Amino acid sequence: MTNKSELENTGIVSVKLAETSKAWNGSPLPDYPTLPPVISIYKYIFPPHTVTNPHYHRVINCGVVISGTLTIVNKDGTSHDFQAGEALVETDGEIHHGENRGEEDAVVIMFYAGDSATPLSIPAE
Repeated sequence: MTNKSELENTGIVSVKLAETSKAWNGSPLPDYPTLPPVISIYKYIFPPHTVTNPHYHRVINCGVVISGTLTIVNKDGTSHDFQAGEALVETDGEIHHGENRGEEDAVVIMFYAGDSATPLSIPAE
């Protein structure tokens, strides 16, 4: 049996933006939850010069920057700028924040693979 793509001979282009078992800083992703999964998708709009509160995640999450630039900064000061069109895979259990240092909105679509018992984001103490 031949494996055929659902896109074969359609003219549709598929571009892989990310495929990894590690976050942007190289830390490993957590195991999937043992409870029934819940997928959440959010669109975030970061106006210029806005910063999230410090937080961390216990669910796998990733996204794509649609426009602008989003900077993720870990508690230890390491950071990475994600430009429009780039995929980002967030860290698990590491305190960080996101910020828009630019002059235009940073728009990001984020996908969360969690469960009904685990919050998507946990405020840092």
